Amino acid sequence: MITAQLNDLELEEGWLENKPPKGWRATTPLSGVPEITSLGAVYFELEPGETLVTHCDREDEIVVLLSGSGEAKVGDETRNVDTHGIVFIPAMLPHGISNTGSETLRAFGVFAGPDFEGEIVEGG
Repeated sequence: MITAQLNDLELEEGWLENKPPKGWRATTPLSGVPEITSLGAVYFELEPGETLVTHCDREDEIVVLLSGSGEAKVGDETRNVDTHGIVFIPAMLPHGISNTGSETLRAFGVFAGPDFEGEIVEGG
């Protein structure tokens, strides 16, 4: 059995240069676990007003908001999401999320592959 406590994870900060407030904290808690061969995961946090830069991933992704509220953009669609909301993101479709609320937005995403790669979209 493989377990992880989200509250115990070390998060890395990410910023898009010269584009505040596009900042986030994230980690990939299952990365490098040999027993996991068909899934990947990401946990991220955004403070109020922060944005996860617009990007594309090679794999399909499902993101679940654990707390907070925000605005998710997938392709040409933008929708409000909040605690317990789920967003499906098809592979290679530009997407991002902004924290439009007053508390930390916390989210957990699952990818359809263990080693996902992302690419920042121009203007991100």
